[in-house]
Amino acid sequence: MELPITSALAGAAAIFLVLLSMPVALRRRAAKLSFGDGGDEAFNRKIRAQANFIEYAPLGIIAIGLVEMGGGSQLTVCGLAATLAAGRLLHAFGLWSNILIGRALGAILTFAVLLVAGVLLLAGQAGLI
Repeated sequence: MELPITSALAGAAAIFLVLLSMPVALRRRAAKLSFGDGGDEAFNRKIRAQANFIEYAPLGIIAIGLVEMGGGSQLTVCGLAATLAAGRLLHAFGLWSNILIGRALGAILTFAVLLVAGVLLLAGQAGLI
């Protein structure tokens, strides 16, 4: 079964993860830090942006993929994918730049996607939709 929307989302997420990871890897190499942030708050925010992306994006992508595989409407799946992408971007840039509103809005959008996709998947399994 083809999952074009989820595939596009996963591809974009893979590229974004590399973009989040490269500055962390380069900074670690330059500072000779194999672990931790060396007490650098800005570096810690970059580490957390990368880690938080890894903590939330995979489950969001999986849930969206299952909704798409289960016959969710294209509008629903596109809406979930766009909202997850926006949420993860806002959250990462909010962390990087220490702008609380971006971080908070990004978290809210991500949580909304997880909740909606979760409800859709459970309702589908229960035969409610």
